[in-house]
Amino acid sequence: MVIKMQQITPDKISEMVEKIRKMSKYKDVEIPAQTIESLIEISYPASKNIADLEKRIREKIHNITALYLGDMDYIKAVEEFSQIKNDPGAVKEFSQQKLNFHASTKERGQELAALYQQLFSRIGNCKSIADLACGLHPLGLPLMGLPLDVGYYAYDLNKARVEFLNVFITGLGYKGGCYHQDILIEPPSISFDAAFFFKEAHRFEKRQPGIMCGFLDSIKASKIVVSLPLQSLGTGSGLSPKYERTLYVYATERGWAFDSFVHGNEVFYIIGNEHQG
Repeated sequence: MVIKMQQITPDKISEMVEKIRKMSKYKDVEIPAQTIESLIEISYPASKNIADLEKRIREKIHNITALYLGDMDYIKAVEEFSQIKNDPGAVKEFSQQKLNFHASTKERGQELAALYQQLFSRIGNCKSIADLACGLHPLGLPLMGLPLDVGYYAYDLNKARVEFLNVFITGLGYKGGCYHQDILIEPPSISFDAAFFFKEAHRFEKRQPGIMCGFLDSIKASKIVVSLPLQSLGTGSGLSPKYERTLYVYATERGWAFDSFVHGNEVFYIIGNEHQG
């Protein structure tokens, strides 16, 4: 039985936030204070004591930052990109190599151009795209075939990654960039032709169960593309059947179009809301 703690004080919350942000494994990530505060609020009611609360928060951070999926030396990556950014062939090679650092993007394999061809044939031309909780996915830009007048706006919690991807996106000549922002707490304020939410819905649900539909409602986009692995990298269990029903009901209740396709170990769900944007 959970023993309720006494009301946690603002000073204790601030102390816990700073303690977690200064942990060596999260030093470069620079998790926004608001993110940790929200995790305290979510985890507090079920916690037995302060130690249990901290443990629950660390578990959620481990999941949402997904550092276990792999990372790279971002300072070195910026230097490497700066040297080859004017050579399209070298940029494609650079992108493919760096995508392999993160298990989630590595899993898509070498057929990225075919994936993007199928994706954009279904969602049509886009002048503005949001890449939500992006990870390393923006590194696929050289293979997307998008004209340079497209605005590409990526969002991630890992500050070191954000700074590298911002250099990468703008260095390619695209409008937009990459932003260090907790999109669950602070959704993008602008509207998009399309929003990508790749391999993150299940992690958002672990952070705050039942949040997905409310989060999708906060995104201003004519089309939202949600992807899920057919099998989890960690457990090998299927994820798509559980969430496909939720996404289908979400779309049909709002009178929006619903489509899907499979690429490798990933299923993509396209929810069309032509009144947005």
